[in-house]
Amino acid sequence: MQPEGPYRFTHALGGSPVGKAWAAIDDQGRFVTVAVLDAAVAASPGWREAFAGVANSLSQAPDGLPYTYADFAADAPWVAYPAEAGPGAERLFRALGVEYTPTPTAVSPTSAPPQPVSGAPESAPGMAQAPWAVQANPIPGQPVSAAPHPISGAPASPAAPDAAPRSPVPHTSPADVPPRDPFASPVRRITPSERPRRPIGLWIGVAALVLVVLASAGGVALWSGSDDDPTPPVASSNNPVPPPVPTAPPQSPGIEPPKPGAWPTQWPRFTERDRVLTLTDLEGVGFPVKVPTDWKCTLAARADGYVKYNCGNSASGNQMTGGELIVRTCPEPCNDQWQNAMRAVEEAWGAQWIRSGQYASYAEQIIEVDGEKRHGLVVVAYFRNGEAGLVNRQVVVRMTSPVPEAYQLRRFASYIRDVVVF
Repeated sequence: MQPEGPYRFTHALGGSPVGKAWAAIDDQGRFVTVAVLDAAVAASPGWREAFAGVANSLSQAPDGLPYTYADFAADAPWVAYPAEAGPGAERLFRALGVEYTPTPTAVSPTSAPPQPVSGAPESAPGMAQAPWAVQANPIPGQPVSAAPHPISGAPASPAAPDAAPRSPVPHTSPADVPPRDPFASPVRRITPSERPRRPIGLWIGVAALVLVVLASAGGVALWSGSDDDPTPPVASSNNPVPPPVPTAPPQSPGIEPPKPGAWPTQWPRFTERDRVLTLTDLEGVGFPVKVPTDWKCTLAARADGYVKYNCGNSASGNQMTGGELIVRTCPEPCNDQWQNAMRAVEEAWGAQWIRSGQYASYAEQIIEVDGEKRHGLVVVAYFRNGEAGLVNRQVVVRMTSPVPEAYQLRRFASYIRDVVVF
């Protein structure tokens, strides 16, 4: 049977132990080749991440193999290439380091009559929305119908030519998480039926390439569980452990790359006239946190190299002001590759990232929740910590408020920038 997706699949071009290549036609009549990773293989440790990472590595290689669209979060992840680019799907599977066998009767993607897909994806049940979450419809994950091949473990060395070096990614599970996180946004998928304004999927894939990589000693570590639900990492004791990161692609990531800019000088700051509290006992944060007197900061999650606090007032629903304060370790050297990858997996309500210096970006967006407008602000920055004076920590501020209270979010973000110095 043919896979399901936003294309009309005409015929199989070839297969491998981990998936198949298909010829297909998009909704505008253009021919494409689609690499589909088998759903059972995608559920095996390491393969989904390697599939996404190699696809993006190929797209950035000197001889470039850019794809037109992809859904790495589907149950059966897929990547589509324009037919004029040649056997893109085949090149992807070969770059994964698996055997690929062309279908004997396979012909050019442009020469066979299209055959409609026999079914369409079913909608997943709705999920409750938090005031700071973007309203979006989820998409289901549909398995590829081909019989799964047994996979004994994670891919040993799935790397494209000139691919970036790989390093381990943590395997996580729940730890020190309260029963209910009032500031946590639900993780849901966005339907790929419409082409994005900007190549957001590409940047998420780039993040997967950097964050999901092979251990140099041969061991592979994975993260699992729900977003911001970190647990002790599983990795070789000889390798550094990267920080826990969000598990699934963000519901609405920020638009990449960040536009050049600067920190807004007109944003307010705390003054001597403001009634504030200075919190110096937030374990794992490493710097004092100043908040309005009606705010509280409550520990929401904690793991080695990671801590998250919910900071805000006691109001409920659309009157609530506040959100998340997250501090993570950034693996050394905390270079542009790590910084960009860690930013790309953060929820940003689909807003354009704006760079405000070498180590910081921010995004703002008016979002609608239950018919009410709210202001959203997210800041991702990197700063120095420790005697060596190296940039090795990430701070994330992600908060929402009623639109008239946006100044409170900006004032808090400006304070964090001043105290951390990024």
